[in-house]
Amino acid sequence: RNLGYKYQSHHGVRLGQDSGEIARISFRKKHENTVVRLLYSSNIRTLGALTAARWYFLIDGEECAKPSKIDIGMYQGDGGNTHVPAVLLGICETTDGGRIGAGSHTVTVMLGRLTHHPVTNAMSRWDTTALFEVQEMCPQFGL
Repeated sequence: RNLGYKYQSHHGVRLGQDSGEIARISFRKKHENTVVRLLYSSNIRTLGALTAARWYFLIDGEECAKPSKIDIGMYQGDGGNTHVPAVLLGICETTDGGRIGAGSHTVTVMLGRLTHHPVTNAMSRWDTTALFEVQEMCPQFGL
């Protein structure tokens, strides 16, 4: 079965922003009755005592709803400056806006606030290669 697939890599680009878009892929989903597998791999950090950040996916501006949101968070308690490897990975069948139909879509990796904590000096992609992949899958393999 011919399914949609898109891959990007970014090397050596440091992103020192505290919120907003980290990466974006335009993707064509070929079938109505499939799900989407999302992968983003990089390193991350927050700097400052008692800070945190959340990295997450949006599909056409909406978070995944089923089977769940796809996100990771990092909390920094002691003010260290440790960059850690991170993988943001999940399957999305529907978003807050409904089913992901066949056709063109935009998948975005976002950075934002983790509930109840300030974001201070977040970092993504520190001198490494970040990988971003979107893959259309048959539901029986994805869920």
